[in-house]
Amino acid sequence: MRVLIVLGTSTGGVGTHVAALARSLAQAGDTVGVIGPPQTQEHFGFDDRPRVRFAPLPISTTVGPADAAVVTRLRRLVTTFRADVVHAHGFRASLVTLAALSVMRRRPGFVSSWHNTLMGQGMRGRLERTVATAIARGADLVLGASQDLVDLAQDLGAGRSRFAPAASPPQGVVEDVNSALLRASLTRELGISRSAALLLAVGRIAPQKDYDVLIDALADIAHDHPEAQCLIAGSADEQEQERLTRRIEEHAQNGRRPAVHFLGQRSDVAALNQVSDVFLLSSRWEARALVLQEAMLAGRAIVATATGGTPELVGDAGILVPQGDPQAFAAGLRTLLDDSQLRADLGRRAALRALDLPDEEEAAQTVRAAYTEVSR
Repeated sequence: MRVLIVLGTSTGGVGTHVAALARSLAQAGDTVGVIGPPQTQEHFGFDDRPRVRFAPLPISTTVGPADAAVVTRLRRLVTTFRADVVHAHGFRASLVTLAALSVMRRRPGFVSSWHNTLMGQGMRGRLERTVATAIARGADLVLGASQDLVDLAQDLGAGRSRFAPAASPPQGVVEDVNSALLRASLTRELGISRSAALLLAVGRIAPQKDYDVLIDALADIAHDHPEAQCLIAGSADEQEQERLTRRIEEHAQNGRRPAVHFLGQRSDVAALNQVSDVFLLSSRWEARALVLQEAMLAGRAIVATATGGTPELVGDAGILVPQGDPQAFAAGLRTLLDDSQLRADLGRRAALRALDLPDEEEAAQTVRAAYTEVSR
């Protein structure tokens, strides 16, 4: 089968999923093309494997006049590649793909994968819903990364939609001696005690991650648990990080300084999970966050917001709290910091639950079955 995958700008979960999917399809004998912004290719190297080709297409994050040229080029690439199926990831890539395919006399099958929900308010929210409706009704099949996205697609008029989780990240082996050395090095670098309770959060510094809730919760426990040190690993928008830093200082002026360390983008998240005591996720919404899956594979105790696909993913292997509630988040943190046995028990449950997560081959089989269904 000849499969053309389209995606927009990505530095995280979507790009990781596409890279794994392209690799698995190519290994199964399919011919795979990936189309997306050059910087996304630089980050993931999609064509660093046989039977996978990459073509640059500057799909921006917003709709604009340049889209006409993007749509025209995409239509030519689809024709030249002789695709049986075009698989677009995300609303932006799906909208461009829908525009390109809609004027083709004989178009390939069209699958749209949804990895995020609609979060805009006011006029922006209405525009997002209009775009999602057009995609839901124009695609042959919508794949949702969580069940709530499948339900959303159905509500918007999708003819066919189903759940298709991304592959869980491969579990790396981190030796105990390396973990001990990393913990010692990390705590020395940050100027904190080696006996500190390390709380890890992973994800870009962006509004969706709702680090305000996390910072407020840390301020809430600062007096009772001064040993708690929160490490945030992820790329940062400078203005957003400055805003969060000001929020930290406001708490400090009230005598409740949250212990937060911004680590920036890291390539050693697996090792950071090994040396941490608790994993934190305060997001407003997540499908099935890869960072959560990495923490589960590492056997970490988890405090996360019960939103999107997180409850289904974590189950009883962590403490789930209402979204946007710093007091509830703080209560979950206190529970784990006060009870080392509970931390260990939840960590074991998380690791066992992670064994049932789909690997790359299983995830690719689900998607390829969708291709067979819609290919023309």
